[in-house]
Amino acid sequence: MADVLDQALTLWRRLLSVIPVPRPDGRHDGKVPAMAWREYQARRPTEAEIRAWFGGAPSNLAIITGALSNLVVVDADSREGLRWCVRHLPYTPWQVRTSRGYHLYFRHPGVTVRNRAKLDTRDGRIDVDVRGDGGYVIGPGSVHASGAIYLPAGDWTRDDVPRFWPGWLARPERPARPALDSSQWRPSGDVVARARRYLAQMPRPEIGQGSDQATLTAACRLVRGFGLSESEATALLWQWAGGRPGWTYEWVRRKVENARKYGTEPVGGLVS
Repeated sequence: MADVLDQALTLWRRLLSVIPVPRPDGRHDGKVPAMAWREYQARRPTEAEIRAWFGGAPSNLAIITGALSNLVVVDADSREGLRWCVRHLPYTPWQVRTSRGYHLYFRHPGVTVRNRAKLDTRDGRIDVDVRGDGGYVIGPGSVHASGAIYLPAGDWTRDDVPRFWPGWLARPERPARPALDSSQWRPSGDVVARARRYLAQMPRPEIGQGSDQATLTAACRLVRGFGLSESEATALLWQWAGGRPGWTYEWVRRKVENARKYGTEPVGGLVS
């Protein structure tokens, strides 16, 4: 398999926006960029930048998804998730084998595709995520914290990559819920203080040891169980789990946003 510099240049020549990610080393989990990468959602790096980033010490690489790279990636994170994708999505020759499943690459449809986690489908909630505008995926040649290598699969010499259609992953229709009367569940007193004490009793997540799911679970407790606003929940989570190498405030904020959108816990369940 080509080294990471060759891999990065190959992807860059396919007009993809590629950035470096530190390899897992105890301080980094191999998935979170150490650089500010928002700029590369709007422009592709230069060849000189690619060579400077990947020409030295070994590094993982991330591919920016969305309109700039003309990509949407479906992450099938389990055998069950992959079986669902095989049944419901068209075949794509651009694939990457991950530590637990596959990344399936599709062309961007030309409309905004938002990032989603743990899809809620007519077949139930499945281990399938979507990375579109404002997202990224770890690319081939990278190393997972488990030691597994992200390996190219399918046939990357082909260009007949199907275009992603958002309707493939449409959420099932559900009856509208009545508006929640906050007076039914919000107690008197300082809910934020109660949520902070609750967090203090939870084990702080360790990068590379389930930190992604642990942080999402904690975020669900805050925005749904305690009914905190996203800003309140993000601030508390950052105090609890952030502020150390490998964590970014933006990553914590996104966990809170996903918890609000996709969490299933009853609102106010921890303050009644």
